[in-house]
This record gives sequence, C-alpha cells and structure tokens, in this order.
Amino acid sequence: MTETTMNEYRSLLGTLKRNKENIPLEQLKTEYRKGYDQLTQKIQSMTREILQDVALNGLQIEHAQANQKYLEINTAIRESGIMKKASQAAFIQQDADLVLEYAGQLREIVQRIVKGCEKNAS
Repeated sequence: MTETTMNEYRSLLGTLKRNKENIPLEQLKTEYRKGYDQLTQKIQSMTREILQDVALNGLQIEHAQANQKYLEINTAIRESGIMKKASQAAFIQQDADLVLEYAGQLREIVQRIVKGCEKNAS
C-alpha cells in the first residue's frame, strides 16, 4: 500500500466525516444518495484492500497445505471480529489509523497460522 493510497483513503474518510457532521443522514441517503453511495462503496473497497494488503503481504504457504491454511485463516479472521471493528473504524469513527491497527492484528493472526504451517512442514 502506497502513501498516495493512504492519503486518498484518509481524504475519503474526511469527506465522509464532514458529510455526516453537516448533512442529516436521511438527506445523505435520499437527496445525495448517488454520491453518498459512491463514497461509501469506495471506502468499503479501499478498507478491504488495505486490510488484505497489510494482513497478506508476503504470505507464503506451501502449495500442498494451501487450501487448509486458507480455511484456517478465513475462519480465524471471521471469529476474531476484527473485520467488524475495522468497518466501524472506517464508517463510524472515520479513523484510518485505527483501520491500520486492526490490519496489523489481522496480520498477527495470519502469521500465527502460517508459522504453524512452517513448523508442521519441518
């Protein structure tokens, strides 16, 4: 993830925050629906991209164990509740640093599972 991407993400979160502070939510969802939907979809997409980029960067899993490890990773991520927290950080708090913190927590989960894979492969 580049600095430019993070700056764009922070800018989008800032726009969302200003919109929520200055325009009633009902108005955002009706009168400004198209722009509001585009903004929230872009934030959702970028949040997912940032979480994946941080959590999975440099991930190497032996091919024979890949399907099992992917299942373990997905299950662990789902059970952790971190995705929901990251979504709240983006859409409720508009806090990019908190999203990055949650991405780091996801990376720790992934690394624990992958390291378990390496130990079993030895």
